[in-house]
Amino acid sequence: MPTLSAKFELHISAPCLIEWPEGRPPPEVRITARGSNVLVRLLPTAQGLRPALDRDWVRGVEAIELMVTRDEEAPPPATVVMPNGSRDSIDQQNYLRERLPAYRKTARDVVNRVLRFFQYRLHTPLVRPISPWEQALHNPIWYDDALVELPARMFTVIFQPMLGSDGALDVRNLTPNDLAAFEQHMAQPERPSLPEELLSDAQSAWYEDNLRRAVLELAICVEILVKRKFFAESTPAGAAFDYLEDKSKISVRVLDLLDGVAKQAFSHSYKEDALEQYQRIDYLFRCRNKIAHRGELSFRDDGATLVHVDKATIVLWWQATNHLTTWFNSLQ
Repeated sequence: MPTLSAKFELHISAPCLIEWPEGRPPPEVRITARGSNVLVRLLPTAQGLRPALDRDWVRGVEAIELMVTRDEEAPPPATVVMPNGSRDSIDQQNYLRERLPAYRKTARDVVNRVLRFFQYRLHTPLVRPISPWEQALHNPIWYDDALVELPARMFTVIFQPMLGSDGALDVRNLTPNDLAAFEQHMAQPERPSLPEELLSDAQSAWYEDNLRRAVLELAICVEILVKRKFFAESTPAGAAFDYLEDKSKISVRVLDLLDGVAKQAFSHSYKEDALEQYQRIDYLFRCRNKIAHRGELSFRDDGATLVHVDKATIVLWWQATNHLTTWFNSLQ
């Protein structure tokens, strides 16, 4: 059975560091994934640094090469030499274009395995997964079963989707009406508050499909919003709360603060004023606890039904968080 190989060279978001003996070939591994044989090569830069004389050189890997090889039922069509000497490779291009998706999926799966190892096992900072629209995933170099490069040339241009163009999670477009605010920010930039940073991190995690992290960031944001509203650092109540909490003599649930405590402090209960949004905050924290305790993206509702959380559910929790902020701002 003939084989077909596709070679991808993928550049990564942040250098992954290797400390490698001089003269030894760069690291490579061979694995089987998605029914394919894959050769993975790390491509370090020529420049490096040496921490000490008894240490090897440290270099940054900025690209990863993958050779994905699969069995095919038929070999690629040969190019046709025309009477005028030109070559017609249309049939070969169609053959490769039809098979590319399987090779592309395998390459993306494997390269992200590499990146997860560096990110979570070697603690490399700022590592991000390769996205489906990475240009190099759509333009490999092809080889036949003798590892001879195929003459067919294809170049596919992939445009990165404009994430947020549909307005999901309150993404807005800059318009002429924003110019004055933009100019003021440029002249007098304001540092974002911690809740604003947490909301932004939750939004980024949602767009990256990292839903567990999105839930955790949202829950932390809500907890900070609530406790700062009741226990501002500059007040005696805030100082007393910090002291008792540090001594493990107080434990107050966010939901208690939004209901009974808010009723006493502001003559308004969030549960009474916005029951549906209050329930969403409740479910957000139930899911947060399930993630913290078991790593599971789910919760049980009031009817004890197990609910698996998806992106649409987190959108509702995002809206509840913003609604809570608006409600706080309305209180005297």
